Amino acid sequence: MAATVTVRWTVAGQSHVGTIDDIASARAEATAVWVDVFEPEAETLGRLQEIFNLHPLAVEDCLHSRQRPKIDAYPENLFLVWIAPRLTAEHTMDGDEIDVFVGTGFLITSHSRPVAALDDVANDPCGPLAHGPEWALHAILDRSVDSMFPVVDMVGDELDRIENELLAKVQDGQLQELYAAKRVLLALQKIIGPERDVLRAMARHDEFISAEAYLYFQDVGDHVARVADAVDTYRDVASSVMDIYLSAISNRLNVVMKQLTVVATIFMPLTLISGVYGMNVSVGMWPPTDAAWSFWAVIGSFVVITVAMLYVFKRRGWW
Repeated sequence: MAATVTVRWTVAGQSHVGTIDDIASARAEATAVWVDVFEPEAETLGRLQEIFNLHPLAVEDCLHSRQRPKIDAYPENLFLVWIAPRLTAEHTMDGDEIDVFVGTGFLITSHSRPVAALDDVANDPCGPLAHGPEWALHAILDRSVDSMFPVVDMVGDELDRIENELLAKVQDGQLQELYAAKRVLLALQKIIGPERDVLRAMARHDEFISAEAYLYFQDVGDHVARVADAVDTYRDVASSVMDIYLSAISNRLNVVMKQLTVVATIFMPLTLISGVYGMNVSVGMWPPTDAAWSFWAVIGSFVVITVAMLYVFKRRGWW
């Protein structure tokens, strides 16, 4: 399938949209051009490599997903790999990879799946691209990071719900839900850690990222730090909820064992009496085995012993 290339540029406050064939005219008219490549393939990226002098290693990374978030500096541009986290319908964590080239007067984004952050910036009437490619990049990363907060809040709410249910009653399926929440947090941590390093590294590349723009990238870094702190907090909460679950299971097992022990203890004297009267010895038995009332006397002793033991167990809090 051929890649879909969308070229955007702004002239005198007016936004324009074209195709890969419009790149030359767009660069001649505007100070900044944004080229978005959807479902990249080798031929299209090869054309862009020639036009913008992209490094072959970076182009190869665009064709082989999934990459780890990183930043590579080349003489003509910066190459970034950014992951936009996304929660699936099954409440598992997935990520949309965005490969980014930013250079003097141009921004290139490459992705295999639709990304909400890219669509938001493309539809932004304010047009951050008009201020420069680094500002469009900032808008993309900022929206991508902001989309993490609802995911983290959802996990926090899920952990609160599981904890409240555990305190009320342990139920089947809670352990699976707890592990699912922990997997989401772990996946988020694997993403945001390298992305913090990417944002810090931008400070060393003032030839592509202006000092004024980097102040705004620092703000994105602060948001990533907030997400990281929230993830660490909820991972501790998840561990605490796991301890509650294990304690609840242990307590429930102890209650069951206590109840079974009480039942077994009650049957011990009853078994002894029934065993004695089950022997083939009739001399000296009381009540006499040949008496008509002896059976009811033995049954009555069973009832008295059972009631007495239950009363004692109840008084001592064993039942």
